[in-house]
Amino acid sequence: MYRPCDIDKVAACGETWPVDPEMREALDRMGANLRGEIQTLGTELRGEIHTLGTELRGGIRAVDAGLRGAINELAVDLRGEIRSSATETRAYVDERIQASSAEMRRHFDVVGESLRSDIRAIAEGMVASLEQTDRRVDEEARRRDGLEGRVVRLEVRVTDLENGRKPRRPRRRQ
Repeated sequence: MYRPCDIDKVAACGETWPVDPEMREALDRMGANLRGEIQTLGTELRGEIHTLGTELRGGIRAVDAGLRGAINELAVDLRGEIRSSATETRAYVDERIQASSAEMRRHFDVVGESLRSDIRAIAEGMVASLEQTDRRVDEEARRRDGLEGRVVRLEVRVTDLENGRKPRRPRRRQ
């Protein structure tokens, strides 16, 4: 950095030294020239920025149009692939459903046959049980009839004995 000088001391105190009129005039000219150059550069820069903005807008529009076209093409391609995939998926699902349906039919046929044989076995068991029950009922009916006949004969004998008569002779069986 520069070493401190008298002008720095004056500026620190808040004073200003008088400037030579020629120097003042030269500084004013230089300030005017600088202002003019700055204004010229500002105008040129504004023009260039405006031109660049216009060019960028055009470039962005061109890129935008290109991107939109590419996106539309991609969308058309994807729709086609989705339709194709959906068709393949439907065909696969239909095939799997038919295979599963056929497998279930076979399974139910096997289960149905098993149930039929079980039902037949139960029905045969029921028939045998009913026949056995009928035999027992018939046997019990015969026993009951025999017992009723004996009871009737005993009642007749008791009645005869109570009346003082001689009991009748039992009939002969043939």
